[in-house]
Amino acid sequence: MKLRRLVLKNFRNVEYAEILPGPGFNILWGENAQGKTNILEAIYLLGHLKSFRGARNEDLIRRDTPFSRLTAEVSKGDIRHSVGLTIQGQGKSARVDGKTVAKSGEFLGWFSSVLFAPEEVGLARGFPAGRRALLDRAVFQADPTFLESAREFQRLLKQRNRLLKEGSRAEQLAPWTEGLIVAGARVRLFRTRYLKRLVPLLQETYRSITDGREEADLVCPSAGETEIELQEQLRLELKQRAVRESALGTTLAGPHRDDPYFTVNGQSLRVFGSQGQQRSFMLAFKTAQIMDLEKNAGIQPVLLLDDMTGELDRKRQEFFFHFLRGRRGQVFVTTTELQSMANKGFCEIQSFRVNEGTLQPMDCQ
Repeated sequence: MKLRRLVLKNFRNVEYAEILPGPGFNILWGENAQGKTNILEAIYLLGHLKSFRGARNEDLIRRDTPFSRLTAEVSKGDIRHSVGLTIQGQGKSARVDGKTVAKSGEFLGWFSSVLFAPEEVGLARGFPAGRRALLDRAVFQADPTFLESAREFQRLLKQRNRLLKEGSRAEQLAPWTEGLIVAGARVRLFRTRYLKRLVPLLQETYRSITDGREEADLVCPSAGETEIELQEQLRLELKQRAVRESALGTTLAGPHRDDPYFTVNGQSLRVFGSQGQQRSFMLAFKTAQIMDLEKNAGIQPVLLLDDMTGELDRKRQEFFFHFLRGRRGQVFVTTTELQSMANKGFCEIQSFRVNEGTLQPMDCQ
């Protein structure tokens, strides 16, 4: 997977910019608050449709302009495609090869990227929803068919919650409950199968980062490995919570309530983990995700690294850059110090100086 060309118009503080990135290591450098992360955000949007900063559509549009537009030329092997987004206050419209797509599922999957950013390091200590989203994004990138199952579950959950709020009787809830059980078990099965592949890679990577001094694990609670077993588990959970659900008017069991459990040396990373352990865990997770995509999906995702120098100490940086030098994927990294990133032993380096939303290609050799 490669990003060959990127054009931004009225995006955040960028009035207009065209970038022709190199196939290897691309450095976005400059002072703080100049727009470096905005460029990564634009690239991320073209693969995920959402901002990793949790921004509203209005936040993505340059002041006093009606819309912003992102256009990119991407390639998978020798095949090239164009993808684009037009962002307005009321929504986004997407295009693939010049044709408007009606559903987000028809757009997602054309361009794959993996992000390492300060916003994600704090997920270990944050709310369960953040950890679920982290896992589900990874599952979707590995298998885009996950999106349909996740959306079906959300549709059934919304309807069941509406009936619970209205005080509907058990017989009225029954068909929606059964549908929720089937869809919820399928979502959990996707997660279970993905973690079965990912966790050994994560554990191996974490050991390497810590020189074998610490062990990491990631568990998403579920009692079963088949769809039938997971259905029975969810049916029992809903039965046990039926009285409370009626009282509170909301569904209290299912994949929307699961909390992926991160541990280091058998202890909760959320409760006991140091900042260094949180960063190491997230670095191991992202590294494992890339390895899994390359091995099982045949995808080399574009890697987006925001403020590596701020989030990782020298030892963790060196581990990660050693890993990156062993692969042939495309990387975009932001930094305030050009030379510190240029001296990492990469053969193909392209750098861009970012200043008040403008970009200028630079020679960093």
